[in-house]
Amino acid sequence: MFLGMATETPSIRPHTSAPVTAPDPSRTTAVDPRGLTAFLVVTFAFSWAAWWLIPRFLDGGDPTPAVLVGAFGPMVAAIVVTAFTQGRAGVGALFRRHSLGRRGGLRPYAVTVLIVAAIAGSAALPVYLGTAEVEEAALRAALLGVPVQFLLIALVGGGNEELGWRGFALPRLQGSLPPLAANVTLGAVWAVWHAPLFDMAGTIQSEVNFPAYALLCVGLTVVMGHVFNSARGGVLAAVIAHAAVNVVSGLKGMLVGDPAGVFEVTAVLTVAAILALATRGRLGLRAADDGRDPAPAAGAGPTTGS
Repeated sequence: MFLGMATETPSIRPHTSAPVTAPDPSRTTAVDPRGLTAFLVVTFAFSWAAWWLIPRFLDGGDPTPAVLVGAFGPMVAAIVVTAFTQGRAGVGALFRRHSLGRRGGLRPYAVTVLIVAAIAGSAALPVYLGTAEVEEAALRAALLGVPVQFLLIALVGGGNEELGWRGFALPRLQGSLPPLAANVTLGAVWAVWHAPLFDMAGTIQSEVNFPAYALLCVGLTVVMGHVFNSARGGVLAAVIAHAAVNVVSGLKGMLVGDPAGVFEVTAVLTVAAILALATRGRLGLRAADDGRDPAPAAGAGPTTGS
């Protein structure tokens, strides 16, 4: 009996695969595209209605209030659609994208410095070539106002869009398209979203050419996509990048003119192309941050419960 027990082949227990841990929804950078169409409808309806209605009440006055209100369209749409499709937990995860912990280290901010330097360089080039001049007094005065300007832009002048564009729309686009194609598509959408501002006197868009502005939007979106992806779905890094880009672009326009000019567009597209080539089109997207339902491993058998 004991001999038989000692030499008996042990029974084989059924293999139980390790449970798959669901990714943190506040860190995903590629998810199922459901809700994207509703997001775009609400975004355009909110923003375009504000940009059409408010100037009529102002009767040709300063367009700033209309521009600022309409800029909240992407944020409003992201919150509304998330609340309807994912409930309170989904809205909480959406806002947790603003968290700082373990968000890619210095990489997203290095990309921000690169694009800001490129835009600043596009302003310095015409000065170097002698086609534009900068008054030192005006430059010093403008630089003194940068901290306040940066904070205002981050809160209500562009940074507030990021919860919608990057926090909601980009992960869904990257869930159905390759990263580069997803960001180019979002850039085109972003450009068209601004369209009513081209007919609104007093806006920056009313002073530029739409095709050039559209190219600028696409290039900036590719860069911002890398910031977002390398920050592991962090919206705060995108807010900082957006505000920094707007500040330096505003300074360029004020000091040397030519907003969305050939030098600026070329500089932005060059940085976008470098990032796309350096990452082989991935733009910082990691497979580990994919929030779609993971497919079972090839050849894996059915799991058994305990």
